[in-house]
Amino acid sequence: MINIVSNKGFNENELITFSKKIGYELPNDYIEFLRHHNGGYVKNSISNYHRNGEQKFILTSMFGLGSDDDLISQFETYKNRIPNTCIPIGRDAGGNLVCLNLSEGKYGNVYFWDHEEELKYEEGKITINNLYFIAETFKEFLNSIERDDIKESEEEGYKVKKVWVDPDFLKELENNSDK
Repeated sequence: MINIVSNKGFNENELITFSKKIGYELPNDYIEFLRHHNGGYVKNSISNYHRNGEQKFILTSMFGLGSDDDLISQFETYKNRIPNTCIPIGRDAGGNLVCLNLSEGKYGNVYFWDHEEELKYEEGKITINNLYFIAETFKEFLNSIERDDIKESEEEGYKVKKVWVDPDFLKELENNSDK
């Protein structure tokens, strides 16, 4: 289950405004999550999506209403980058999104949006093929989240052998350290 530091200040009117803005009713399980947590910062939590087998990702935040990661601002940012029947509801450590599908055929399904594959060129055509299935419902998605508690003992024995730093970046660092 999700390990979340909830946002405060859920407002029912903001939920109504958001639903009107996107033109869809939100699934009840997702509405209950918003009422209880209103999104928030996610700690030590991993989930998975299906792309050539199971892939794991680190979940870092869930969007809320009237919060730092506001659903409305995230929707505005990504509305022309993800399918118009989806809304962004969370983010992973790499800047990818967790999306909720609101289309009639896949209503309530949860997907992973890989921004690295945002615009793929296939035979000279741009395609959007970067949504990967996570769960059939938001509740199923929440139940699939696992704790990721890395213990220090697991990291022991690893040593850095070599590090490369871009020379231009190193100069910039050196110049900024003198200030």
